[in-house]
Amino acid sequence: MSLAEIQTFVLPIACIVAGAGIGAVLEFLVRRRIAANRFVRNHPWLSILIDALDAGVLFWCAALGVHVALAISNLDQNVTHLLDQTLLVLVCASVTIVAMRFVGNAVLRLSRGPGQQIASGTLFASVSQAVIIALGALFTLSALGIEVTPLLTALGVGGLAVALALQPPLANLFSGIQLVASRQIRPGDYIALPTGQEGFVEDINWRSISIRESANNLVVVPNTVLAQELFINYRLPEPHVAARVPLRVAYGSDLEFVERLATEAVAMVSEDDDVGASRDASVRVIEFADTTVNLTVTFFVRRVIDQERAKSEFLRRFYELMRKHQIGSPITNAVVPPGRAVTGKA
Repeated sequence: MSLAEIQTFVLPIACIVAGAGIGAVLEFLVRRRIAANRFVRNHPWLSILIDALDAGVLFWCAALGVHVALAISNLDQNVTHLLDQTLLVLVCASVTIVAMRFVGNAVLRLSRGPGQQIASGTLFASVSQAVIIALGALFTLSALGIEVTPLLTALGVGGLAVALALQPPLANLFSGIQLVASRQIRPGDYIALPTGQEGFVEDINWRSISIRESANNLVVVPNTVLAQELFINYRLPEPHVAARVPLRVAYGSDLEFVERLATEAVAMVSEDDDVGASRDASVRVIEFADTTVNLTVTFFVRRVIDQERAKSEFLRRFYELMRKHQIGSPITNAVVPPGRAVTGKA
């Protein structure tokens, strides 16, 4: 084999193989050795960086081998230049992908970590990744020798037409950013819509908000709809909500005794940690109806989803106290005949 053949075929192939081999070894060390190190596991940002570098090290080393191979080969200069430019585009694309992975995972970690520095990771991760793609495209064009300034000017002029054509998606995007930035709604909040649906906010992305109902159904609401509609966030300003239970007692009932029974029933409910009810109860007379005196028992529970369970537990405890004191009435939420008035004594 002549020297020219070796320089044309053997050495370039050897450079490519060597670059790929070195990349494979480095990839193995990064994924198997460095990632398993205790120091790295204890520093989540290093773990995020290593995850973002998945297959990137191998590709970059192989690309370096291809670049060296093209430099020492006897290929035509036009072909070599074309291949070099193609390789440059691929390397820039790979760097952009790695940056997208790192930024996206970093934003998600900030949204799920202590303190929740970012309210919605999905939304801001999508926006951040879109910015990274735009910057990567501009850097690639600049590396290829293409003037970026005239292109940006043209994009600025055409951006108005694009914005008009994409008005609904952009409206959803900015509505989502406004909702998240104002911290009016966050993943994990329990909200109620004017249309009757209510549930936990699962996710907020650039287009819509996903709400999981208690029946395990998923309600998808466009961001613009929620930004313009009245909704209730049961987690703000704090998650504790009032549970109100109506009571109807007959005329002639001992209202002070009914209040003591209701207060005692609430205290018994508060001992159940799963319900998370407060010990303090408020009993108020709200109406003198035709045949009954209507009262409302109010106490607080830890979360809105605990309301129904707390009410049920209160009614059960109240009924047990009625039986304990040998009272046949009043029956909660039912009209009691006047002849069955509560007159029991503690």
